[in-house]
Amino acid sequence: MPLLNVENLTVRFDTDDGPLTAVDGVTFCLNAGESVGLVGESGCGKSVTALAIARLIPCPPGSIESGHVYFNDQDLLRTDIRTLKDIRGNQISMIFQEPLSALSPLLRIEDQMIEAVFFHRDMSRGDARLFVLDWLSRVGIPDPEERLSAYPYQLSGGMQQRVMIAMALMMSPDLVIADEPTTALDVTTQAQIFALLSRMVKKRAALLLITHDMGVVWETCDRVVVMYASRVVETGGLKDVFFRPAHPYTRGLLAAIPSLSRGKARLSEIPGQVPSPLAYPDGCHFMDRCRFAFDRCKNEKPALFEVGEEHMAACFLVDQKREKSRAVPQGRGA
Repeated sequence: MPLLNVENLTVRFDTDDGPLTAVDGVTFCLNAGESVGLVGESGCGKSVTALAIARLIPCPPGSIESGHVYFNDQDLLRTDIRTLKDIRGNQISMIFQEPLSALSPLLRIEDQMIEAVFFHRDMSRGDARLFVLDWLSRVGIPDPEERLSAYPYQLSGGMQQRVMIAMALMMSPDLVIADEPTTALDVTTQAQIFALLSRMVKKRAALLLITHDMGVVWETCDRVVVMYASRVVETGGLKDVFFRPAHPYTRGLLAAIPSLSRGKARLSEIPGQVPSPLAYPDGCHFMDRCRFAFDRCKNEKPALFEVGEEHMAACFLVDQKREKSRAVPQGRGA
């Protein structure tokens, strides 16, 4: 059984302009010891999917309309809140997008980290302090004793993120969800944090990495889940998705990555605009931007069709190819 199995997850928000579908029938899985990249442009539903997995969707205005989130064969969407609180931070940890907004500005780093230890472990304050000092050292924070007494605003962005990583990993969780953990950090610090996260997570847990940076996915992940306009459009192994993309959106996404070999050639772009989440098309959400769209795309929502082993894409072109291959008559003696 997969460590995490998300099935047909749908999340909606009530807005002044009407109901907004942020996540629509999302399905994917994550195995123990595996790193999976959840990618897609801003607003496609990546962060909402992560919050829904941990049942952190603010309600109201949000609501999880349907689906299942099985973690260690336990449906988190139907688990009582007391059990869920024990799972959060202990078995599932989350690194949020903006560390300065995730850390309390009113409490010192020591108080915030020790509070997390007390919630999940039976330790004296002295032992807890030694425990968090050890973890600050593990994530590469110099002079951890001094950093413990600091407030979050007194630390650099890279230091804040390292504190968040230490808090996420110190309970030895089975699953770490990292939501664009290096946003607004310089490239050198980004590289250090991803190397650190990858090294430490591989030893202890599975990683769900949410990002829009395909280069980071290539360096860090084993598999990829591509989202577009609230839906999963492709999922598969790293090389399958990067070298043999089956969905037109994935192809466009990869073609838009800058390359040194192209010289001064104009970057490729995906024409058109992302549809409003208040009024998605009845059929394929990518239909208006796809040069391969035909009548079926306008009227039906494509399911995830099998492209190859553990490689699937939500595109009727894939289904057509499968049907044609089945229709080819076999030779005699076959």
